[in-house]
Amino acid sequence: MDASFKKPGNIVLIAGVVMAVIYYPVIGKLVFGGRGYSVETVVGSRLIIWLEVLLLYFYSRFAEKTPFLLWPEKKYKTGFYLASFGALYLLTIGAGILSHILTVLGMQDDRTLLLLMTRIVAQNWPLMIFTAATAGITEELILRGYVLPRLEVLFKNKYMPVIISALAFGLMHFRYGSAKEIIFATLFGIVFAIHYQWYRNIRILMFTHAAVDFVSVCVFKLAMHYHLPVK
Repeated sequence: MDASFKKPGNIVLIAGVVMAVIYYPVIGKLVFGGRGYSVETVVGSRLIIWLEVLLLYFYSRFAEKTPFLLWPEKKYKTGFYLASFGALYLLTIGAGILSHILTVLGMQDDRTLLLLMTRIVAQNWPLMIFTAATAGITEELILRGYVLPRLEVLFKNKYMPVIISALAFGLMHFRYGSAKEIIFATLFGIVFAIHYQWYRNIRILMFTHAAVDFVSVCVFKLAMHYHLPVK
């Protein structure tokens, strides 16, 4: 935050954070609830989350009277981006491994909806690119770019904002009905929130997030092509 930052009232900040967290689950449920997954609903749901970014932008400018990104973007040399991408990707793989702890404990997990959506997205390359780019850009702007700094203003410490924003990110994936996905998203949120706190660079988070999603769908697509089991 720059020295000219003027803190909005707590009610205004809290309202913005709550709106950021519940918008997609609520609007998505109202618009697409019970309609199942199809190319049209997948594209429509992605457009809805783009609208959320636009809504939060206007809310920050006119209700909070603050920049959308409270933390000015820092620039680094090429080596930083390469190292950050590698570290974030490896930590994301680690989060994926840890999310399978339920299987190790013998608990069942229903990934039917998640696999169905992934199968639809994997149908064509433009949809894969659009979906991955949307997730990378919008989710990072909302959860890390918008929510995290405002939580830090509210709590005046660095720990609770990370935990709350990560839990919110995890719960936003509740719609898939998969406990593994919630655990993975929460761990993912912790890693990315800490990185943003330390380095104040949202671009590397957006790029890495999009890459993680894109590669995941590519692996799924490859598995389908060779008729390999996908869990």
